[in-house]
Amino acid sequence: SLPCIDCIAVSAMDEPLLDDSDGNCCASFRCHRRSRSCNGCCGLVSFFCLFTVAFWIGVTRNLHCDPDILRNIDPPYEGQLLPANFTLVERKYLLIQFTKLVDVYDAERRHVGYFYDINLFIIMRFGFSDAKGRIWFEARYASFLSRFKPIIEYIVQRCDAGAPGRPEVFYELRELWWSESYWHCLVNCSRRFNLAHGTADAEVREHLLPRWGFGTNPEFKVSFDGWLVPTIRGQITGTVDALGTGVRPDWSMHITTADANGEPLAAAQQHFVVGPPDQDMRVLSRWKVVTLREGLLPHWMVGFLAVLDDIE
Repeated sequence: SLPCIDCIAVSAMDEPLLDDSDGNCCASFRCHRRSRSCNGCCGLVSFFCLFTVAFWIGVTRNLHCDPDILRNIDPPYEGQLLPANFTLVERKYLLIQFTKLVDVYDAERRHVGYFYDINLFIIMRFGFSDAKGRIWFEARYASFLSRFKPIIEYIVQRCDAGAPGRPEVFYELRELWWSESYWHCLVNCSRRFNLAHGTADAEVREHLLPRWGFGTNPEFKVSFDGWLVPTIRGQITGTVDALGTGVRPDWSMHITTADANGEPLAAAQQHFVVGPPDQDMRVLSRWKVVTLREGLLPHWMVGFLAVLDDIE
């Protein structure tokens, strides 16, 4: 057999030719090399995980439900959180942007608040903040497995649910993927959702699977219909591709009751503009949202549904 020092030398040239049948020197060397490689890999993975957690905490430290902050605050717009009619304005930053933002303005162009969305792998923050930075409601995955599905399965709930004098309602939103055409269309594009409600006096917790019958017995129907339209943009941070041209689906949204009558409750229409230089002259989405029937669906839920396309 080879002496250990020779074993190490030869292993550097051709490890498969080593003969360690009479001893454990070469086997120990190979094990030592694998151990060092494993330690380096594990260290890299650990660093990545720690960095991801630290980054997530840093970005979302002010973007989460906090019922204590809302305890002595009167909900705006007589509990509706949003006005009956409003405009959604997509917001982009010049360079790096980790959070999707869509501002809300009332009919007098006063800033009401903003929707935000942060996705980091399987972790999500999607909610609404008023103009003073107070989070009023959030959407959460309906289950752990919902985050891996090609469809939307959300539970949408107020942050102050269950507090004295506050609503206990929450909403279940489920996308009807097989009834849609947006992923293979040029015209007559569509997205379809079922919406139902329940009640809870505390935050609805996420489980491994959605509850049985989730989204299959809806009270409301949500439809997006549209077609691809050409867009053009500029860019001040570099050269534009394809002469700045592109396409995006231009949607209209309609919310109706799920019964045979299909009573209209709310509607919204999208259009596009080119942003100013401080938003890198990107194509930005705008929505005009109108409530058609009061009392059946709160304004804040109408706003959440209208902003889905810009956030998702």
